[in-house]
Amino acid sequence: MPPVHNRPDPGALKSLMASWLAATMAVPASLLLSAAGQGLGAALAGGVWIGICTPWDGQAWGLVNQPVLNFSSLPSAGGYWLGSWAVVFLAAVLIPPLSLRLKTVTTQLVAVQMAWISLVIASSWQTALDPHLGHLARWLGFRDLPTELRWLTIAAAAVATVPIVIRLLAMARITHFHLGRGRRLALVFGHLAPVPVGWAAAFIVVKGQAPIEACVAIAVPLAVALLVAWFGSPAPLTHPIAEVAPGGLVVLFTVGALAWACAFAAGRPLAEDRVAAIQWAREGSFNNIREWMEPWRAPWLDPGPAQTP
Repeated sequence: MPPVHNRPDPGALKSLMASWLAATMAVPASLLLSAAGQGLGAALAGGVWIGICTPWDGQAWGLVNQPVLNFSSLPSAGGYWLGSWAVVFLAAVLIPPLSLRLKTVTTQLVAVQMAWISLVIASSWQTALDPHLGHLARWLGFRDLPTELRWLTIAAAAVATVPIVIRLLAMARITHFHLGRGRRLALVFGHLAPVPVGWAAAFIVVKGQAPIEACVAIAVPLAVALLVAWFGSPAPLTHPIAEVAPGGLVVLFTVGALAWACAFAAGRPLAEDRVAAIQWAREGSFNNIREWMEPWRAPWLDPGPAQTP
């Protein structure tokens, strides 16, 4: 093991910068993953995934050709309605244990933030933005289940928060074996709060309204994270990790810019409350392309109404 004074500190400014860059990158990445979840869920039930739409102020959509007209109401369409939530939630649950042996602070923080942002933004916030007509609400309606069951997703997010916070604290204990309560709270708040809270604040400023349920969907996991920091002091990671390097920050910035470019092209706002989308396969007679979507069609498709991404 390296001497204590050479061990990287997740609470240092450069570590916080790497963490915020990772979280900023994870926002569009998780929205794209959510759209892919719906597309893949439909494909498993006999549909064809033909595109994506990732509006920043609503749920992500996987554009699909549906096998039959009433596909949405069929029991087999569960993956179509739940896929956008399930994929990002599973990512939040699986990333922490599967990335445990990463060797640098930067990659460890990317894993923490990808799990965290997938949980609070793509899984919780985006789902709660449309609590009555969103993907989850529609599935509950088709199954004649009470829409109040949607609150279970926020409860699930609260539970899934615990291992993410434990992972972050375990990193910090490599440097600070006796990690006091105040330092734990500052560390968790400094890493996990800025991007989700900033995302919600930007929505409120731009839209001029606060979506109460979506704000609760962010507040509950964040409160759980602070509770874990208040009471918990997990064992430190057992393997050494290298500190943040300038090259790692450059890579994070570059990958984040590419992710934002993709998500913007697939979901930027257009005139008359319409939203851009990306379509790479021809639409069939039965599809879920909404009237408020204006897909950019890939060059190999037949000409049609299009927007340049």
